[in-house]
Order: sequence, then structure tokens, then C-alpha cells
Amino acid sequence: MIKNISIIGAGSLATSILSAIMRAERSYNINLIDIDKKKKSLARKYNVSFSSNYSSNISKSDLIFLLVKPKQYKIMLKEINQFLSKNVILLSFMAGITHDDIKDNINKNITVVRCMANLTIKNFNSYVFYFSKSLNTKNNMMLKEFFSQFSKSKRYRTENDIDKLTALYGSGPAYYVFFNKIIRESFIKMGYSDRDSREYTNDLLEGSVMLIKENNDLDAIIDAIASKKGTTEAALLEFKKKKINQIFSKGIVHAYKKSKNILKK
Repeated sequence: MIKNISIIGAGSLATSILSAIMRAERSYNINLIDIDKKKKSLARKYNVSFSSNYSSNISKSDLIFLLVKPKQYKIMLKEINQFLSKNVILLSFMAGITHDDIKDNINKNITVVRCMANLTIKNFNSYVFYFSKSLNTKNNMMLKEFFSQFSKSKRYRTENDIDKLTALYGSGPAYYVFFNKIIRESFIKMGYSDRDSREYTNDLLEGSVMLIKENNDLDAIIDAIASKKGTTEAALLEFKKKKINQIFSKGIVHAYKKSKNILKK
């Protein structure tokens, strides 16, 4: 049974995950750890314990979320390794750091699970994707039950899926926000106030999501809006002329490649 949780790293994703866990049906003893002492304010906000020492209370943890920057992972693992209990499960959300990268730096008997989520987990029933070579059936069921309290979850059988999902799902919200920002700036350039532009753009996003949920045929939605020789078609033809779809796809491929080589410059 999961009672004690440590979260190592207090960045944006860690904050979202902490917020999600606080929505869980059960209550947990949570220990937030970050070498930056200024992050103590985050622990106060959620009424959880805080330490700037990686090894603090680690030995009591049933689950440890690893959320430090990839370049810091070896130092962090070296410091916590001697304090890890044999039954602990390490959940790594560190982009590009493989299952074996972690196993090579800790006691070989420790269970490691490589995970991927995004910032929407904070207040939305989004996915946690995970992969593990060392997670047994009993612990897998326990983990799925734990995740189900604040998210959906899916286990993948190949680690490459986690790299792909890092580029697609982990980074995904930034892509939507990027295009939202372009549309908002277009409103402003055409003379609308920042306040109105923000409201109109958000309405467009929410309305578009509803259309997609009602009809999974994306081309049909576009065709319903873009009448022949109309204004929408004019914009879409310009996008196609500039090969926006290809540029966007290449960007995602670059994100995937970066996930495979996160520690290389």
C-alpha cells in the first residue's frame, strides 16, 4: 500500500503532479525535495513537508517521483541510492533518461518506471504513460489504482513509445498554446484590445475542442467551415502554400530526436 511519497524536483511538471495528487481520494504523506530552498513556498502552499537535501526521508518512501533536470539525474541518484528501500518504486518523469540509465546508477533490485505526463494533469483527467522492465503484476495494479485517482494511465511495452509520447503528448500543450498565441496576436494586430483578444481566442479554443469531441472527422469539420472560395479557404490555402503542416511535423520529429539524445548539446 502506498502511504509515503517523495517528489524530487519542484519545477512546473512536479507542481502539476503535486496538485493532481492532492485531488486524490486518499491522503498521502508527501515530501517535496528540491535543492533550491526557495521552493519551500510551494510545499507551504500544499501543506507538505520540504527538504533541500536529496536524501531526506527517502528511506520511508513507497513511491519516489524523479523530476529533476536530466543533466542532474546522476548526482541525484548517487545521493539517494543508499537510502532507497528494496520495495520502493521510482517513477521517472525525466525526459530522455532511459530505464537503463537509471538502473545503472542505483541498486539493481529497485523497481524503475519511466513515465510521461504533461502540465494538464494539474486540473484535468489527462494521461500518465509509463514503461518498465522491472514492474511486476502486483505493483502494476497498485500503480494503476494510484494513478486512477487523478488521471488516466496506460502502460506501453516499448520504451521508444515514451520518447515519442514525450514529443507528442508531453510537449503537446505548448503546441496548442503556440497557435493560440498566434491567433491572439492576430486579433491585436487587427485592432482589438488585449482583453477582448484573449477572451475571443479562448472561446475559439474551447469551441473547437467541442466540435472535435462531437465529430472525430477533422476534415469534415474543416470542410464545414471552409466554403469554396471563401475566407477560411483563403487562409488555409496560404498555410498549405507555406507548408505549415510539414514545418509543424518536422518540429515534432525534432522534439522526438531530442528526447532520444537529451544529454547531447
